[in-house]
Amino acid sequence: MATASGLGTRGEGPREIITIDPVTGEKMVTMGDLTFPPRKVWMKTFGCQMNYHDSDRIAAHLKDLNFTKTEELDEADMVLFNTCAVRDLSNNKFYSQLGEIKHAKKKKNGLVVGIGGCVAQTEGKELVKKYQHLDFAFGTDVIDTINDMVFRVYAGDSKFTINSWDRSENFSIETKVSADSPQAFVNIIKGCNKYCTYCIVPYTRGKERSRLMAEVVEDVRKLVKYQGIQEVTLLGQNVNSYGKENGETLAMLITELDKIDGLELIRYTTSHPYDVSDELIAVHGTSKKLSKHLHLPVQSGSATVLERMHREYTPEHYLGLLEKLRAAQPEIVLSTDIIAGFVNETEEEHQDTLDLLSKAQFDFIYSYTYSPRAKTRADKMEDLLPVDVKGARLRQIQAHQLDIQNKIHQTMIGKTYRMLVDSDGHMGGTKKWKGRTNCNRIVHFVPETIEQDYKWHWVDVKITSATALSCQGELVKDLGKTAPSLSQSLLQ
Repeated sequence: MATASGLGTRGEGPREIITIDPVTGEKMVTMGDLTFPPRKVWMKTFGCQMNYHDSDRIAAHLKDLNFTKTEELDEADMVLFNTCAVRDLSNNKFYSQLGEIKHAKKKKNGLVVGIGGCVAQTEGKELVKKYQHLDFAFGTDVIDTINDMVFRVYAGDSKFTINSWDRSENFSIETKVSADSPQAFVNIIKGCNKYCTYCIVPYTRGKERSRLMAEVVEDVRKLVKYQGIQEVTLLGQNVNSYGKENGETLAMLITELDKIDGLELIRYTTSHPYDVSDELIAVHGTSKKLSKHLHLPVQSGSATVLERMHREYTPEHYLGLLEKLRAAQPEIVLSTDIIAGFVNETEEEHQDTLDLLSKAQFDFIYSYTYSPRAKTRADKMEDLLPVDVKGARLRQIQAHQLDIQNKIHQTMIGKTYRMLVDSDGHMGGTKKWKGRTNCNRIVHFVPETIEQDYKWHWVDVKITSATALSCQGELVKDLGKTAPSLSQSLLQ
């Protein structure tokens, strides 16, 4: 049996060698003294876009070890969870599924179970000890060594945790795309330096570190040229803090990406209001390819709550940013995050949030009740606000926002939007296709024929009806998988 001493730290283990079985014709991968026949991995991802980006990287790496993804748990040879520690809901879902997976392991001899992501970064060692069916855990900064870790498990060295930080001088990666899609997440900065009192991200993702702009631009250029990518989403925990240590900015990066032929749409997330510069605001008005949508988390409309959260801005400053953005790009669509019932929130502070929603006129929001996270400063505050009050305030926030959204979406009726179709399904017994416009609004439309496949086609759709949560449209034109001059036309 092979040993795997020292593997999984910085990817210094043996490399993969591919051969073809002369009898079966199957691809076989040899790594060190182990041979990897074709196997299947079942993956479950919780949390934000960064987690989904990480899962995509993991799947791309695992292809080199002869793993393909499966949606059927019964087919899996390995189960991987990519976890989120930010929200209670994601946490609870993960722990529930981790407990249930022990039955699958009993049913299938040799099933490997691993966890990655934010929970593994902070609790990995304890979880490996607690759950007998869990073979290994790995943190957020070592996902590119996943093959070395899998090698260790199949070599017999299970029950380990790797959650060290990347100490290399430069943050450098190449985007790996495993899905057959013209869309790609591109990580440009990792970590966060803000230390908001409620947030665990700095403890699970570390300090801010940016990739060099030249590397990101070349990365995207290759994605467009060799893999047919037409839409990229630039990712970071605080993406508009990008480049500070290198004398570069997000605005500079977007300007350079704008020049890439074949790239049609640029999105970025998630932003911190403190780091929205006048330079970045101006780019929203001048860029031909930048999405007319910005997600800008405000968290609360109360100055005193924002101070307790250590958010470093006031409601007045935030609303001033929205005014500047709308002046630079009149068609911009804005969305945000809201935390209801932060520590000892008063009724007056809650009303301030409702008032901000009325003034901001967001197209949509993500809203949650406050849930404490270990290691954060807010977790050490004595919170006297009852849980039922927090829930009631969340429902009031959501109802208020839905009324705002419904009125905004009614103004879309009769207008035509261009969008990239990403999936199909059935609504009310009718087959419909779905996509998101440039400004990130969801639109459903009925196909001309049931047999027509529109996936990853650019289409023009006229809005015929709308609700607070989605829009219905009719197909005006099918432009195919590569539409000409997208950045010059209807991208709304």
